[in-house]
Amino acid sequence: MKIFWKLMQWLVLTGFMVVFVFVINSYRYMIYAIIVASVLYFFLRKIIVNRLNNRYRSTTVRYEVNGKSMTEQMGKLSSFAVLLAVVYFVIVSVFSLSPGLKRKEFRMTHPNWVAVTPTILDLSCNIQGGRMKYAYVDLEYQFAAHGQSYSQKIQKAEKRYSFLPIGRKGLEKMRAELLNRVSQKKAAKEYVVFYHPQDPGKQKFFLSNDSFYLKGAWLYDLLFVYCILLSGIAVIIFSFSKGNNRMNIS
Repeated sequence: MKIFWKLMQWLVLTGFMVVFVFVINSYRYMIYAIIVASVLYFFLRKIIVNRLNNRYRSTTVRYEVNGKSMTEQMGKLSSFAVLLAVVYFVIVSVFSLSPGLKRKEFRMTHPNWVAVTPTILDLSCNIQGGRMKYAYVDLEYQFAAHGQSYSQKIQKAEKRYSFLPIGRKGLEKMRAELLNRVSQKKAAKEYVVFYHPQDPGKQKFFLSNDSFYLKGAWLYDLLFVYCILLSGIAVIIFSFSKGNNRMNIS
């Protein structure tokens, strides 16, 4: 039974990682993370090996493979996995904070795709409730290629998060701000569509080209949670330190 639940946990974790890496985000971010993590690990490997040696110096290792302890090998693998996860999180966060960088990355990795300015046929701005509240825009665009017309509907083409918990009035205000932002992008024709020259049905739509847009990133909403957690930890540490000082004085 323990093996079954352990297997289920690994399956759930693997499924979550697959969805997060290949569905929610671009798989190219993981490639970038592997490259960066490998380079960092190459330069930091001596520090990692020294720390592992100090950690397992007093540990009796029964099994060895090619003269190296299995414990040390697993420690190195775990260290690289943690480093890879941190690097990947940083890369995903950077791209989520910069629509312009995301557009440039797509252009560089798809040099043969054609960029056109489509016509916005319809757009609407709505509100998502629940714990993670945000306003979002659905739109429909159309463009012509090879003598044919192509159109597509994009759900949640752009979002706007709130740093603090807000009520209905705050959500309506946030929706109005997002609608005003999208209307400005539409008037300036800042949006663009990239399509495959041989298959225009393959498309990628970008609404804005801002170098930095914090309120459009899910990280903006999580910052509030981080602040609460850090504040709680700081209060606990302060209370614990204050209690120890009183005990020492007495």
